[in-house]
Amino acid sequence: MRKKWFVFAVAVMLAGSAFAAEKESSGVTPNLNKGTKVLEGAGHINLMGDEGQIQLAYGQFVADGIEVAVVAGLRDNDSYMSTELGVRTEYNIVGDSAFVPFLGAGVVWADVEADDSDIDTDAAVFAVGGGVKYFIRDDVALAVNGSYLFATDDIFVDYEDSEVEDDEIRILYSVRVYFD
Repeated sequence: MRKKWFVFAVAVMLAGSAFAAEKESSGVTPNLNKGTKVLEGAGHINLMGDEGQIQLAYGQFVADGIEVAVVAGLRDNDSYMSTELGVRTEYNIVGDSAFVPFLGAGVVWADVEADDSDIDTDAAVFAVGGGVKYFIRDDVALAVNGSYLFATDDIFVDYEDSEVEDDEIRILYSVRVYFD
């Protein structure tokens, strides 16, 4: 039942952003100035693998194009659950386009439990990566972000060979709302 509500929540977020889109996105001016705040909902879902991840972030631009945010996340499937809390920063490369590439780095504290691998531990997880945002309005963006994660303990399970590892590559899709 939880998975159905998760899918419904993600669909509502994406649909709301699509309805809020301006007719002509070429006139969009991304609101990435100092003092702007951002609320983000990110995640991915694998219906066939019975797995989902959701991440929420609240941040503020400390300088033009530079965001600092608090991040909380949950990743869950039938045999693995991880909760995360931490911080991240992003540097946005702003141009004359609705597309805005960005680079990011962050650190979270993760509490992980995995039934099949007998994992029940905490670890610091460091992340570096980048992505691109597409502004459908001056204050609403859709984004994709790829990150390389490195943990201080073996907390990531590779399901192809059931090995426990200390690093992982993760791709998240997000909706971001910017406000003053």
